[in-house]
Amino acid sequence: MNSDRRSSSGPISVRGPMHSVAMCPICQAGLCGIRICTGDDPLVPAPRGGFLLCDECEAIWMSPDVTTAHHYPSSESPECPICHGDLWGNSVWADNQQIQSLGWSQAVNPDLDQTATGS
Repeated sequence: MNSDRRSSSGPISVRGPMHSVAMCPICQAGLCGIRICTGDDPLVPAPRGGFLLCDECEAIWMSPDVTTAHHYPSSESPECPICHGDLWGNSVWADNQQIQSLGWSQAVNPDLDQTATGS
């Protein structure tokens, strides 16, 4: 499972998504979690900058609906689909407040939520 790959100066958050919409319909092994684009500043989320990412196969959806079209980042240089910076360096797993600001709260499946201890 992929995890946030923060620099040593920043905290590493929960391994895998804190809040997910569904199990991945593509690989059927990962969680489709909500990520927030942070652009160049990891402390300032980009407005309306959310996307779904499978934490196993890295399929990406630009809406909170896994029945819509998806795409994959480049395997050589994965990019954030919003700012086109480093996928893992320029986005973070979304927290409740960020999900609410996106208007995606209704899409979250609470049965798939993880806690800070990774369960």
